[in-house]
Amino acid sequence: MKKMSRSPHLLIESRFFAASIVIVIAALILWLRLWQLQIYRGDYYRRISENNRVRKIDVPAPRGILYDAWGKIILGNTATSELIVVPQYMKNQEKTFDVLARLLHQPGDLFKRKYKRAKSLPKFMPITMMRNLSLHEVSIIESNRLFLPGVEVRTTARREYNTGTSPHTLGHLGELSPSAMEEFNAKNKNNPYSIGDLVGRSGLEARLEQYLRGQHGYTLIQVDAFGRASNPTEHEWDLPLEAAKPGSNVQLTIDLELQETVSKAFSGKNGAVVVMDPNTGGILALTSLPSWDPYMYQRGLSPEEFRAMTLDPLHPFMDKTTSGEFAPGSTYKALVALAALQDGIITPNRSYICNGSFSLGSQAFGCWKKGGHGTVSLHRALMQSCDVYFYHVGIELGVDRIAKYARDFGLGSKLGLEINMERPGLVPTQEWKKSTHKELWAAGETPSVAIGQGYNLMTPLQLAALYSAIATRGKVWKPYIVKRISTPAGITLDERTPTLVRTIDSVSLENFELVRSGLEAVVMDDEGTGKNARVPGVRVAGKTGSVQVVNLKKNKNQSDVSILWKEHALFASFAPVENPEVVVVIISEHDDKGGGGASAAPVAGQILRSYFDLKKRRAGLAIGAAVTPIPTSQEGAEHD
Repeated sequence: MKKMSRSPHLLIESRFFAASIVIVIAALILWLRLWQLQIYRGDYYRRISENNRVRKIDVPAPRGILYDAWGKIILGNTATSELIVVPQYMKNQEKTFDVLARLLHQPGDLFKRKYKRAKSLPKFMPITMMRNLSLHEVSIIESNRLFLPGVEVRTTARREYNTGTSPHTLGHLGELSPSAMEEFNAKNKNNPYSIGDLVGRSGLEARLEQYLRGQHGYTLIQVDAFGRASNPTEHEWDLPLEAAKPGSNVQLTIDLELQETVSKAFSGKNGAVVVMDPNTGGILALTSLPSWDPYMYQRGLSPEEFRAMTLDPLHPFMDKTTSGEFAPGSTYKALVALAALQDGIITPNRSYICNGSFSLGSQAFGCWKKGGHGTVSLHRALMQSCDVYFYHVGIELGVDRIAKYARDFGLGSKLGLEINMERPGLVPTQEWKKSTHKELWAAGETPSVAIGQGYNLMTPLQLAALYSAIATRGKVWKPYIVKRISTPAGITLDERTPTLVRTIDSVSLENFELVRSGLEAVVMDDEGTGKNARVPGVRVAGKTGSVQVVNLKKNKNQSDVSILWKEHALFASFAPVENPEVVVVIISEHDDKGGGGASAAPVAGQILRSYFDLKKRRAGLAIGAAVTPIPTSQEGAEHD
């Protein structure tokens, strides 16, 4: 019986002992876990905790600044605001995007589409939804932040354009697509792109992308449970802050003040203007019209607007200075004259009779002057742009010999400016026609080629290079527009110098002088077709031209035909004749007046006057009397 009475007591003691062991073991485990969390891995878990309330904010880098040759800003940056969302902190994406669309009066699917494009990004990375917010849009977003977790307004930089500079030259930016990001990052492993980053899409923005883009930085902020910034503490973050590094700055050969004059002088026309230094190949000004608003990509271009501009027959998106291919018209006669002189086809005194037309077999080719020029030698043929003279010369030369000299001057191939899809132009030959059209060259096609029409095609840049070579008596320089690339601290990364491509030895200096004399008479003689390009106190040489787009009867004002049927007016010039410093080429597309003397030459004259006035002012000399106005009289400014 006693044994039975002790059994419950022993059972309780054994159970208490077992429970005590379990409690001690559990306490030991908890203590060890606490020691591991707080001491052994305390730093690690503290960093995780900090990361839950500390957010890393990406800081976009400002793009590099473009300066003109005199240090004036052509393309800079200004502060702007953009709308971003951070998926990690968004509670209801569908509802958030619907609310944003209503608040900002945007299409309902705009934000959803942009979010879908970046869906592969980590949830903590911000996604840009709208750029260049107005103050009103910023205030709307900020006043509704409580109901829009994960939605923020971020300050960043946007491009600030000088409106006098052609947007075709500067280019524009566009968002980097997911499909293109892999390709871009393969070339930029040390400074990778993210989806939504802006990249250069055209012009200098695209060509200099690797230099102009900077390197993103970041900062850290304390956030609440909704991802909104809260009051900062004095805690020192373990992660270091990194400032954004601006892109490199670029100095161009462009003269901004001259560029502004070019834009004003050519305003209202279509076509292109190229101003070049014939002694270096440096581009002083470029203009292509019609153009486009450089800010339209920043505010957003609707599909309808893009379609309308794409279908515009005057091609506003095309940079006609490098991509536009035009028949050079009578400006080509200078090259034909050089070829004929050099090959002994003509002498300065050899003359032809122009009675207003030229016959070849059953074909008749008219001169722009219906009554004819009478007996014409080289000097007068250039001065008054006699077509009949050059019909004779072209037939005797033949198309292949004309082509040989054209190629000596660099025509028919790209010049290497490397912006905006530079085109090579076209120098026709018998072999070219046979291989391209599967036809033999017809003798009746040569007269048109000799006056710069027919199959001939040149870009305005090539025409400027041709007249630069004539101005310098045979030196062909590679055109360039980038002068110097440097870091924001001023350290030079790259400096471009003039590149002499070749010196033309197939034409003698004597023959260059004969043609240059004729070109000078075009402007300086009272009977010259280009006298509207005169500049007081400066000897100017040039050549007028006009190109028929369709076969129309001559009509001085061409006011009764469609704009797309109107003639192109051309003028190519250099000055001063004795020691050329500047080449100006004008191609006025579908011009109302038609002739280069009446329409293009006055524009060149205004540009040349501006160039020499700027030169005097910069030299600290008095300019003197007011600038002589552009002649408005068309007397003596013949059709060509």
